[in-house]
Amino acid sequence: MLKSLSLAVLVAGFSIGLSSCWNKNYNEPGRIDISKRPTEAYIPASYERTWAATQAILAKFPITKRDIDPATGRAYIVTDWIRGKSDVLYHGFDVNRIPYIIRYKLYVYVVGDQRGGKTQVTIKNSEQYSDDVITAGVDIQGNLETWIKTDSSTLKENALLQEITRLVKDPKFSGEVAE
Repeated sequence: MLKSLSLAVLVAGFSIGLSSCWNKNYNEPGRIDISKRPTEAYIPASYERTWAATQAILAKFPITKRDIDPATGRAYIVTDWIRGKSDVLYHGFDVNRIPYIIRYKLYVYVVGDQRGGKTQVTIKNSEQYSDDVITAGVDIQGNLETWIKTDSSTLKENALLQEITRLVKDPKFSGEVAE
């Protein structure tokens, strides 16, 4: 009995000693460096046409908020969380890089009559990647997987801006969105 008790105390002391050595510094996964792309554009079209094109392009995403104020020529759209694969965060650094699972939420702002009849479109991306709490070095909050905020690559935002610009310039686009 005494032997097993002293063994338990020894194991507990060793565990406490090891836990104090555990470094909980934030460890972001492998990141590929890319050039940041613009997330804001001045589109040479009317506010109404640009807003219609923005809604048409973003129709493929789940929208949680949409608001428009025609009097001031301002509107915005907020998407729900969208799951996908990271553009820049990977497990491993050799030929077998596996992209991290991410989720992102887009905030799209459209402001009319800027810079001589151009409409300003700004897209902000709130991005998080999924990781286990041990690798990430964070406290367990009831789940072994957690979402960790990271910087956006800006690739998604820029691609959407280009799609909106192309649609606005397309003569076949009527400028109306079916609601």
